[in-house]
Amino acid sequence: MNMFHQKKKTTGRKKIEIKKLEKDSNKQVTFSKRRSGLFKKVSELCILCNVNVAIIVFSPADKLFCFGQPNTDTILKSYLEGTTEFEHSKLTENSSTYEEYNREYEEALKGLEIEKKKMVEVENLAKVWNKGDWWNEPIDDMSREELEQFMVSIYELRRKLLERLDGLVMMLAML
Repeated sequence: MNMFHQKKKTTGRKKIEIKKLEKDSNKQVTFSKRRSGLFKKVSELCILCNVNVAIIVFSPADKLFCFGQPNTDTILKSYLEGTTEFEHSKLTENSSTYEEYNREYEEALKGLEIEKKKMVEVENLAKVWNKGDWWNEPIDDMSREELEQFMVSIYELRRKLLERLDGLVMMLAML
């Protein structure tokens, strides 16, 4: 078999037996993962079926987590009053929709990925420049940003050399 066509073998997704977890740390991790999945599914249900939903969950550490569409307070108030009518005009004024939040979240994730890539590039460049002889590195493979930074560094080096030279000339003149 060709090395390039081999796939990493993993255990994949496994079905777990649904029973009460004994370790507190396992409970907290499982709760966090499943809570986010639950909220995501409920959000999808709201979008697909145009329904109003509220979920209130307490974590193993007794922290409160809520999700509501249009919002938890409105759903609870409607439930307690026994009505199914919602004041949509007030809801749209007071809160953004979950669709907007999801869009903002996706945009933030994309921005985060871009920033991570930039950080890796900067770290790689810093490794090269911290060797001490960065001015001897080949420039053929540098990106535009790296070339611009390289040029700025060369000008900065030149400026510092001229300052040092001026200082030495003045010291020699005083002798």
